[in-house]
Amino acid sequence: MEYTSDIDELIAKHLTGEMAAEEQALLEKWLVESPDNRQYFDQMQRLWQKSDLGKRALSKPLDVEDALLRTKAKIQHKPVKAKVVPMAFWRYAAAAVILLLVGAFWFFQQNADTPTVQLAAAENPLRDTLSDGSVVSINQYSSLSATFTKKSRQVKMKGEAYFEVAHNASKPFVIEVQQVQVTVVGTKFNIDNRSDPNWVIVSVVEGKVRVQSGGQSEFLTAGEQARIDCQSGQFIKTQTKPSGNESAWANHQFKFEDTPLSEVIPMLEKAYNVKINLTNKELENCHLSAPFNNQPIERIIVIIAETFSLEIKHLNGQYFLDGPSCDN
Repeated sequence: MEYTSDIDELIAKHLTGEMAAEEQALLEKWLVESPDNRQYFDQMQRLWQKSDLGKRALSKPLDVEDALLRTKAKIQHKPVKAKVVPMAFWRYAAAAVILLLVGAFWFFQQNADTPTVQLAAAENPLRDTLSDGSVVSINQYSSLSATFTKKSRQVKMKGEAYFEVAHNASKPFVIEVQQVQVTVVGTKFNIDNRSDPNWVIVSVVEGKVRVQSGGQSEFLTAGEQARIDCQSGQFIKTQTKPSGNESAWANHQFKFEDTPLSEVIPMLEKAYNVKINLTNKELENCHLSAPFNNQPIERIIVIIAETFSLEIKHLNGQYFLDGPSCDN
């Protein structure tokens, strides 16, 4: 937003009813140039209308100097001629005071380092939209605090979270978790420090991120994953692309391709907060190829059971799958 003393003067004249036609045209032209200009004007107008100065300016003005002169005259028993101040001048001066106050408030609001959101998940994950339009999903027993300013977007987190960051090239989105810093402009990725507190795992779904720790820096692109040792800062960047299921706990979108049930079951348990038991240990070696797009866990369990000819039992909130081993 661009505003100068000339604009403030035009707004002051508008508020006090002292504006000429050509000045009104200039103000209207400025208002349509930017939504920020309109917001600035509306905020000044609201504060002016609610203020005592604004109310007095529309009625009879109170002149402090005149009141002092009258008080002294009473004490000295001498008549005194009251000092007359034109109402237009008084109104304009009062408006100028309000404009200064609003301008200072606007500057503070735009530059204050104030946390815009603090989120914490207990037994159930939660999903929320931040003030910049970014969407974050926070896993169980994880927390996050965000501080957005005019020039940056800073986030500190514990546990695990999945981010869909709104693109803004002029305001990088920076996440700190332990000694690791992840910087993005706009992308989708998962950060996991919950599964093992000694490691930070960054998995990129879309876009590109920069990961920094212990003086080292690595760029990750879509489909890549890095594990960072929280003690030494050592990077382990995967040479092959991860499965893409690292963020499935947040969006319940799975894509299993010849994946053993020994890996499938823990992912489902994590995403749906349920307990799934394979009564036959050899079932862990059964390989599943199937996509699941935000389907309920009951339906997924049925599909797995039908695929491998298993029996399902649901007892005390837990699922039990039983059947013969697979011939993979």
